[in-house]
Amino acid sequence: MKDEIKKKKKVGIISYIMGGRFFVSNIITKNALLLVLIAIYSFIYVSNRYEYEQELLKIDRLTKKRDKLKNNLLTLKSEFSYKSRQTEIEKFLQERNSEIKTSSKPIYSIKVTEE
Repeated sequence: MKDEIKKKKKVGIISYIMGGRFFVSNIITKNALLLVLIAIYSFIYVSNRYEYEQELLKIDRLTKKRDKLKNNLLTLKSEFSYKSRQTEIEKFLQERNSEIKTSSKPIYSIKVTEE
């Protein structure tokens, strides 16, 4: 007997909610504006959270790209400083059979006097 009453109560609650009588009840009608505001704020919160996560992913991607470019820049600077040494330039010119040679005479300056 008690099982039948419990089943009727469960079915009654489900039919109460599914039938729409729940939404017409006194509690819901009095607080309808509050429930609408809660739904709107929930939607805004979820959308802002999504946008925030997208921005974090974008920042992470750009940070990784920046670090990669920074490493490439350091590598290129190192190669440039190595290849611009005098010995490397002389070696490069010798490989190309260039007529340009390193001067064996010391550098001297010419002074111009104005009259």
